[in-house]
Amino acid sequence: MSKETVDEAINMYVTERMAKGKQMAISHFLANLYLKEQSEGILEAMRRVRSLTRYYIDLTKVMLNPFKGPEIAWLASMLNIAIYAAVLISVEEQRNLGISLLSGTLVYGCYLIRNVARKWCDLHVMLAIYDEIVQIADQELQSLA
Repeated sequence: MSKETVDEAINMYVTERMAKGKQMAISHFLANLYLKEQSEGILEAMRRVRSLTRYYIDLTKVMLNPFKGPEIAWLASMLNIAIYAAVLISVEEQRNLGISLLSGTLVYGCYLIRNVARKWCDLHVMLAIYDEIVQIADQELQSLA
């Protein structure tokens, strides 16, 4: 079984798990693997599913830290712009520009924080789904052995 087939089955499980629920996703995931692989190769396929999913878990855990992405640089830029806007507000001739700049910075900063929180939650959901896939593969390996 090729890596692409295993990756396709994992992606199908994740998509279906989010849309239709756990039991339907498990039955379609296993049916997909059993149909694409002969009975002799199903052990190898389950081992590949388990190893590739563990790789995805490790990759997702690296991405969980919001301070390792570009978002922290954007947030730092927003902080610098907000400080500059506060300085502009203190200057009488530039007060309107400072208020406009500060309000835009606050709106974009809140949007950025909300997106970071959403991304963090989505990654936790993905980790839980990947753990389910590993458990499914382990159960199938135990039942086949």
